Formats: sequence, C-alpha cells, structure tokens
Amino acid sequence: MFIDLRSDTVTKPTEGMRKAIYEAEVGDDCFGEDPSVRALEEYCADYFQKESALFTTGGTLSNQLAIKAMTRPGDEIFLDASYHINFYEAASTSAFSGVNFSLTRHDDGLFDVADLERLYASKCRWNQNYAMPRVVVVENTLGCKGGAVFPLEQMNRVFSYAKQIDAYRYLDGARILHASIATGIDVTSYTDNADLLSMCLSKGLGAPVGSIMMGSRELIQQVRKYRKWFGGDQHQAGMMAAAGLYAMRNNIERLAEDHEHAALLHQQLSVMEHARSGYKGTNMVTLDISRLGVTPMHFAERLRERGVGGLPYNDKEIRLVPHINVDREHIIKAAELIKTLVRDLAHTTETAK
Repeated sequence: MFIDLRSDTVTKPTEGMRKAIYEAEVGDDCFGEDPSVRALEEYCADYFQKESALFTTGGTLSNQLAIKAMTRPGDEIFLDASYHINFYEAASTSAFSGVNFSLTRHDDGLFDVADLERLYASKCRWNQNYAMPRVVVVENTLGCKGGAVFPLEQMNRVFSYAKQIDAYRYLDGARILHASIATGIDVTSYTDNADLLSMCLSKGLGAPVGSIMMGSRELIQQVRKYRKWFGGDQHQAGMMAAAGLYAMRNNIERLAEDHEHAALLHQQLSVMEHARSGYKGTNMVTLDISRLGVTPMHFAERLRERGVGGLPYNDKEIRLVPHINVDREHIIKAAELIKTLVRDLAHTTETAK
C-alpha cells in the first residue's frame, strides 16, 4: 500500500464522480454549447455571488489569464515572494504579460497595507510613464506557507488599499474553501472584495481536472478571450465540468476531514525529537528534517521506498497533504513509517559523529 501525501492534486475520482463524468451531457464548448460547462459556471457564479464564471483547465492557467486580463505590458503586480504566481509562475507571467513584480518577503507570507505602501514608495510613480501597480494579489490559503489562512480583516485592508491606488484585486483562491471551512467564515466574505478570483476544483475537492474563475462579466469576457489565445479552450469539456460540479455539490463540507487528518498527522509527528512538525490549521503538514543530515529530496526518496509520498518543499522541509483518498488509518500508518525513518536517519547521523 502506497500512501500518497505529496499533494491534494494526486486524488482519483470517487465512484460517484466517475458516474457523473460518464453520464455528463456534452456539447462543443468552443461554440458555448456544452450544457455541463454552463451548469458548472452558473452554479459557481451563484455560489460565490459573482456576475460570471469561466471553467479553465487548472490553477496556473487561471492565474496567467487573470494577470493578462488585468494588465498591460510594463504594469506592476504587488504580491508576496512565496505566492504561486511568483514562486512557480514568474517566468511565464513575465513572458506572457510583460509585467513587473514587486514582492513582499514575509516568513508567513502575510503582508499588510504598510508593506504595500513601502512597495509603492520604492519606485517613481509620478505619472503613467512609469511602472504603475495594476494588481494586488492575495493567496488564500498560502500553499507555500503550510496552508496558512490569510486573515479576513487583513485581507480586506489589503484590498481596500488596492482600490485606493486604482489596482485590481485578485484572489488566488486555489484553496479558498479550505480557509472558509477552517474558520467557519462564509466563503463569500473572503471573495466579496475580489475583482477576480480563481478556485481549484482539482485539489482538495477531488476533481481530476480544472479550476473555476469568477468576477465581473467584463473581466470574465476578457479572460475568455485570452483563454482562447493561450490554447485553453476545449470542445466537449462537459465531462470534466461534470466532475467539478459534482465536487462542488458533494465535497466541500468533507474538506473538514482533511483538516482533521492533517491535525492528527501533526499530533503524531510532533513527538519526534529530531524532526519538527508544523501545522497551520488546514490540510497541510510540514516536516523540518534539517537535523537529519539529508536533503528533503533524499528524505522523500527514502520515505517513498517505505510506502509514503511526501513533497520536497524547500531546503529543509517536506510537505504532507491529506486528501479525499486518505482515511484515518492511512494517516496513522504514514505517521509510524515517517517516525521510523526519522529514527533511523537520526541514529545514522549520531553514529557518524
């Protein structure tokens, strides 16, 4: 048995979702004629209380479409260095949209208005001849910071400042439903002040493909145009849209199980002396293995040999993410295998001294 905790993107469709895919009514979405795509988009627009929605193949495409729709070459984006758009997508954003990044750098990824004011003051802003901030990005939850929730009040302060400087407000909400479930705050409270947002259907919700973008009709129409430009249009996309709609209707509340399993995994691992477990309250656990004398890549390889998948995350940590295909017994088994590996590596390190 292999317990794959690398990410919540590794999920396989449940039987109910497979049935929804098989029975999906389809048409050609390039002509706007796929009823399952339309049903997903209308459902999500209503659920998140936005004017319009658009189905895309995934979160990276959604982010790139958002930046393209809200900027012109030479414009500037404010965000934290840890965010997906910078950490994983900086090269593509620069190539596709020709924009500049101004980055905050926080250990927890949680910037505030004072940070944005410093970024604004860091360059000449006298007139339109210079780089002007056109988008302020908030990521929630923070994927590169262990799934931490960006606090709602702080997020609203940031978006209020963005409006003051005439910048669009973009919410990279790949896991925004995790934030809502963890805090008990209705998701629309998080999304209300965003001009445009994206949310992944293929992460914790368990769909095999896709993200959903939401915003004003005007912005979504722009996004639709660039989806075509970027090769993101699909024909009979309804089979995948049906999976997303099933996920929205059936898998939101169960995200709490992933949070419980992550908390359990953290509790099981927190007793270790030679590796420190971290937990930020949602569906991710980090494990600092810097005292073991191996790299995260090596640790992940050794862990995989023992039957557990973990993701090398940075120069000292691996990430472990429970998801829809993992139950409580899997978590307890994975914790035991991890603790055994840590003990073995710690012993080897001590012996070598």
